[in-house]
Amino acid sequence: MQFDAQDVRCAVAGDQSRLETLLRVALPAVRQSLSIDARFRRSIDVEDVVQVTCLEAFLRIRSLDNCTVPGFLQWIRRMAENNLTDAIRALDRQKRPQAGDRITQGPAGQSARTLLLAVADPRATAGGQAELADELVRLRTAIAALPVSYRQVVEQVDLAERPVGDVAVDMGRSEGAVHMLRSRAHDRLQELLRD
Repeated sequence: MQFDAQDVRCAVAGDQSRLETLLRVALPAVRQSLSIDARFRRSIDVEDVVQVTCLEAFLRIRSLDNCTVPGFLQWIRRMAENNLTDAIRALDRQKRPQAGDRITQGPAGQSARTLLLAVADPRATAGGQAELADELVRLRTAIAALPVSYRQVVEQVDLAERPVGDVAVDMGRSEGAVHMLRSRAHDRLQELLRD
């Protein structure tokens, strides 16, 4: 099965069945192109990277500028490589946490404030308790708008402050997949909060 530029244009225009076809054709090559260092193979599975990449493709297909077959293939490969890189970085951070990476423990809502600081626009200024309360409501609304797997990871890791390993077991995924999902969820939250 092959596809052409018209299939790519239709997918970018919102035809999800065309996007599914494109992914079915492109993903075997994407799988083969992903090389996971031996140090991370226990924590990151190629299928997890591919699954997160598919989810991200459905969320971001309209951002594809080069609506050609090579443009689509390059876009999907780069997305998969970025997902793998994010998972590896997250695993490295987990082994050597830095002050900014820790989730703040505290009274109810503290983890939500920490998440808000992590995904908030860095140019925004804090303007008092009322503004923070409004931002927390916006954050909860944005979390509710996330795809299910993104929402589960944010709720469990960021808000409930559960260890990534426990969340991975509950979700039936690798720790690397949970890190990838969390990174993509944070990216999506940033987009939603900017809108």
